[in-house]
Amino acid sequence: MKKQLLLSLIFTLLFGFISGQHLIRVNNNPGADPDYTTLQAANDAASNGDTVYVEGSTTRYTDADISKRLIIIGPGYFLAENDSTQANSLEASINGYIRLQAGSAGSVITGMVCDYIDIYVDDISVTRCKLSVLYYYNNINNIVLAQNYMGQIATVSGSYSISNAIISNNIITYHLYAMNNSGPLQVVNNVFTENTLGIDIYNSSIANNIFCSSTYGITENTGNTITNNILASAGTNANGNQYNVPMANVFVDFSGSLNYSDDAKWKLKTGSPAIGAGVSGVDCGAFGGSTPYVLSGVPMLPHIYEAAIAGTAYSDKGLPCTIKVKSGK
Repeated sequence: MKKQLLLSLIFTLLFGFISGQHLIRVNNNPGADPDYTTLQAANDAASNGDTVYVEGSTTRYTDADISKRLIIIGPGYFLAENDSTQANSLEASINGYIRLQAGSAGSVITGMVCDYIDIYVDDISVTRCKLSVLYYYNNINNIVLAQNYMGQIATVSGSYSISNAIISNNIITYHLYAMNNSGPLQVVNNVFTENTLGIDIYNSSIANNIFCSSTYGITENTGNTITNNILASAGTNANGNQYNVPMANVFVDFSGSLNYSDDAKWKLKTGSPAIGAGVSGVDCGAFGGSTPYVLSGVPMLPHIYEAAIAGTAYSDKGLPCTIKVKSGK
């Protein structure tokens, strides 16, 4: 319930900011006529509460230090892999990092692709992004990481902690790690793929997740409550946890080798043991629960997913075109 309320609040605030604040376009494509060609320039010119749209491009954007409270929105990822995503399949990809520095508390990043997101401040939400690593550089609080396709979540120092965090409905391809001074964390409804090192955290609620590695699952550290997870690794079934589960029985397309451009493969197949196996009877995995994973990380905004535009305009008819729009969810 706390997870659902907090995520609902984030999305409500996000749309409140979009409707009430200055909108800034970032595009580095030739002839696009944007407000700025880099995310850094947009940050430097922005005011707290502004919304920055980073549009898809054939050229990766340079990295950025964010020092304002911003809503940063990209178009998503794997846009050519799934139906009804975006008519323009180009990603907004950062070549390096987005650093959330002093002054950026309260920011939301969604629909972006980047190598690293580095968090230095509290009250940050990263949703529907594709990234390799999320690092936290201080003792940080009130963090939401939801509906992402990501590699690793970790501290850069043994002394830093992450507290009051929700890590929900992500597809995680490597590792989740936190020191024993961290927590509480809610780690729910994630998929940890077959190449991961699993979870090594403390003082946390770990529920409704699926662990695909036959070697690595959940390190049973102090303070953890571990319930209703599905695991390929060996163990004794208890507290709703199911061990020794063949992952080919769980997912629609589990091949035993990770495909880094396919998130639909992690949907549950008909008859999957993860269906209804979570707390309160929800499905385990990224597509279960109250805030299910969204294919391709398409942001919660109306988006054009198909456009047919004639090559010729007429003085009496204008420019014939057919555009199909899907509402955000």
